[in-house]
Amino acid sequence: MEPRITKPEFDSAIPAAAFNMDEARSVALAAMRARDEAIGLWIRKALTRAYRAVVEYPQRRRVQNELSLMTDRELSDIGLSRGEISRVFDGDFEAQASRAANAPANSRSAA
Repeated sequence: MEPRITKPEFDSAIPAAAFNMDEARSVALAAMRARDEAIGLWIRKALTRAYRAVVEYPQRRRVQNELSLMTDRELSDIGLSRGEISRVFDGDFEAQASRAANAPANSRSAA
């Protein structure tokens, strides 16, 4: 039993191994590229959210102050209660408020 590889066996094995290495390298590079794009997208979204928060803060604060100055009667006229003022800028608040406003009168009193 000869453990050595002969020259023809070695020569025939090298091109196949080189091809597999090139294929593996290209798959690894594609995976790294996809990872880098995902990280870049996450960073871009985070910076956009932070920028919007800083830019929109004065307007949000002004609206919140104006709502806080309103009487309970005025707030109920526009469909708010004093406890909901802090939630006005929540993303799902508008959808919940429109569903509640469109609900029949008897179901609103039950909620």
